[in-house]
Amino acid sequence: MKFNPKITLTQDGANVDLTDFDVKAEVRDKARSYWEEHSTKNKSKNKPVETLEVEDEENESTDDELLDDFKVKLQSAIANMSPAKFEQFSRALLTKMGVEFTNKGVQVSNDGGIDGYGYHVDADDFRTTRVVIQCKRFNSNPVSEPDINQFLGAMNKYQADYGVFITNSRFTNKAREAAREGTPITLIDGNDLIRLVIKYELYITPVTTYVLDGFYTED
Repeated sequence: MKFNPKITLTQDGANVDLTDFDVKAEVRDKARSYWEEHSTKNKSKNKPVETLEVEDEENESTDDELLDDFKVKLQSAIANMSPAKFEQFSRALLTKMGVEFTNKGVQVSNDGGIDGYGYHVDADDFRTTRVVIQCKRFNSNPVSEPDINQFLGAMNKYQADYGVFITNSRFTNKAREAAREGTPITLIDGNDLIRLVIKYELYITPVTTYVLDGFYTED
């Protein structure tokens, strides 16, 4: 197969005087100017991609700010709960985590220094454990060692396998040390509460937001 391209000389080419033809000025410089111009155009086409990357970072930053704002509002809402509502809230959280409360277990909340007890069933080994809970809603004071010691006494009274102490505040170092002695106690402080509420979506509604993709911003 033969390939016979047809080449046509333009009028500019026909008018060239080869006796006084400067290759550098007439060809190289013009070619360089042409490629530099097209290179600039190609770079400008890539700018929307850079813009989109910046927009993605801005969206992530906005998401973090919204989450932080939500956590502050949640902390404030919990702090404003009445003691009775905080107990109800705490039992609802533990129910989400697999603890089953009986009516009797809830009714003992005003007796013996506990705020209820329930049972947790381990499906793997069919083991049922009795769980006793204590709730303290403090706006400023931390949970101290005497609070833990009192709870330990109540746990022994109800023959609990382990206990859960919940507060929207924090635990002192002495309180944490006391919780590690004797019957096991799980401590849930204010930061843990926020994390668990989000994890188990307790009385909260996830919201889906939308952002424009690159199609709307590209030229």
